[in-house]
Amino acid sequence: MRNVKSIKCIIAAVLVVAIVACGALVATKTGVFEEETTTTEPVTVPTARVTFIEGITVNECFKLLEENSVASYDELMQAAQNYQFTGNKVFSDIPVENNRAFKLEGYLFPDTYDFYLDESPESVIERFLSNADSKITDEMRARASELGYTMDEILTIASIIQAESYFEKDAPLIASVIYNRLESGTPLGMDSAWFYIERNIGDYLGEESIEKYEEYYHTYDFHGLPEGPICNPGMVAINAALYPEETDYFYFCNDEDGNIYYAVTDSEHIENCEKIGIY
Repeated sequence: MRNVKSIKCIIAAVLVVAIVACGALVATKTGVFEEETTTTEPVTVPTARVTFIEGITVNECFKLLEENSVASYDELMQAAQNYQFTGNKVFSDIPVENNRAFKLEGYLFPDTYDFYLDESPESVIERFLSNADSKITDEMRARASELGYTMDEILTIASIIQAESYFEKDAPLIASVIYNRLESGTPLGMDSAWFYIERNIGDYLGEESIEKYEEYYHTYDFHGLPEGPICNPGMVAINAALYPEETDYFYFCNDEDGNIYYAVTDSEHIENCEKIGIY
């Protein structure tokens, strides 16, 4: 019996050593001991708080991030165009086959964000998409389907509303003009889509790209929506796209103060333009 007891004691001692050794390995791997022995002060990581206004484009957004030392413009563009953000639901709203200039245009939800300096471009973009996931709901997707559109098309409509309106009260009225034109087969004729080609696509891809993308974004030349959103809209514009006013308006123009004048007929529109000094 004594020999058996001795053997048990030896085995127990070996087990204790093994358990301690395993514990030491785990602790070393997680860095718990290392942190406790090297410093007692919390580690601080430099951050930047950046605000992105409604209507900002991908091009402008990435320039702002680079200016704030969050990530480089080129690396952000590379990630946005090529990385598969499959963990984000809104990413699946983007058509696989399309001719848009910037894949994530319309999906970088405008808001105020905190970033680490020199953060990975994928992590930076994921913050925007995660925020968009929390804002764009399945109820919205159902409403889009009710209207006969995909959520991507709703975001495209919302981006035009955002780019064309100065005041919140005008968003649902501009939405009504867009829908009236779409339903009648009339070209949208939106200046904002042309400016997008010139100021954003041309800025990033070069002036030689302008002619190529006119086919997909120049809404004076074709019926229907541009190939994709032309900016990143906020909730007011998105809700206006989902719940437009019911009007007979087919035209609008705005003065220098952003006041918008609506018209049903071409002649009324010309009168409005003359009134504010466009013609």
